[in-house]
Amino acid sequence: MNLSQLYYFRKLAEVQHYTEAAKALYITQPALSDAIASLEKELGVALFQKKGRNIQLTKYGEEFYEYVHQSLGILEHGIAAVKERSGEMGGVIDIGCIPTLLGDFLPNALEHYETRSPMTKFNVYHGMSIDVAKGVASGKYDIGFCSMVENEPDLVFVPVMYQELILIVNDRHPLASRTEVCLQELKDYRLTTYRDTIPIGKVVRALLKKKGVEAGYSYDDEISIAGQICTSSKAAIVADTPFLQQFSQLVKLKLSDVPADTRLIYMVYSRKNFITAPVEAFANFIITHEMKLPELPGKAGGSQQGGS
Repeated sequence: MNLSQLYYFRKLAEVQHYTEAAKALYITQPALSDAIASLEKELGVALFQKKGRNIQLTKYGEEFYEYVHQSLGILEHGIAAVKERSGEMGGVIDIGCIPTLLGDFLPNALEHYETRSPMTKFNVYHGMSIDVAKGVASGKYDIGFCSMVENEPDLVFVPVMYQELILIVNDRHPLASRTEVCLQELKDYRLTTYRDTIPIGKVVRALLKKKGVEAGYSYDDEISIAGQICTSSKAAIVADTPFLQQFSQLVKLKLSDVPADTRLIYMVYSRKNFITAPVEAFANFIITHEMKLPELPGKAGGSQQGGS
C-alpha cells in the first residue's frame, strides 16, 4: 500500500466513476483500476461495487474511506503548515521544457499563473524532447513540455499547442518571391531538415516520404538549420518558432498541403509518479487557460491528433 493508492481511492470514492476519477487524477482508467484492485487485494475486501453505470462504496469501503479521508486530511494539513513556515505555501514545481517554448509559450504561461498563485515557485530546465520525457518519467521533473516521445508507456501526453511546419529559404532563393508552396514542388530543390532520429525529424521524414521528396536529415534545431539556409542555395522544412526571428535574410513560405496541427507540443506527466496539489493546479491552469491548438475544418475546438 502506498500514498498514491490512498489518494486514488479517496478520489474514486468521492467521484464514484472510474473515467471521471482517472481524468481528475491525470492517470489512465486502467492504471486507476489496477491501483484499486491492488489495494483491495492487500486489504482482502472489495471496496467498490457497481451501481448502474457508476460505482459505490461497499460497507468495507465506507469504513475505510473514513480512515483514509481523516489521515490524508491530517497529512495535507501538516504539509501546508510546514510550507507556510518555510515560505513555500504555493509549492515548488520543476518543469522540463524544449528550448523553442522558452521564448513565448512557457514564459507567458508562468507569468499568467503567477498572478493567480504568487507563492508558487518554478524551476525550469531545458533539453531535447527525449531528455524532457525521460526526466518526467524518472521524477526529475514534475511536468514537461515537449514533442510526443515513443516507448514511454508510463507517460501521459496532453496536446497544448502547435508549431506550424513551414519552408524557409534565403532572400536570394528562386522560391523567395513565393508565399506558399506544396511538398510536391520541392522535388526540384535541394532540401534539408531535422535529424530523423528526433521526434520532429521523424514526422518530417514521414511527410516527405509520402510525396517522394528527398531531403538531408542533419540538424537538431531551427538555429542550426536557419544558419545553413542563410548561406546556401538549399531550402528547409522547420517549425515556425521564435528562433527564426534573428535571421533577417530568411523568407518563410507556407506549406499548403501540411496541416497546421502536424507539429503538436504536449504537456507530459507520469501516471506512476505522485502528482502534488501545486502540480495538479498548474496542469489544470494550462489546460483551461493556455492551450493554443489550431481551429481546423471539421474539428471544433482544435485538433487532438498528430505528434512530433
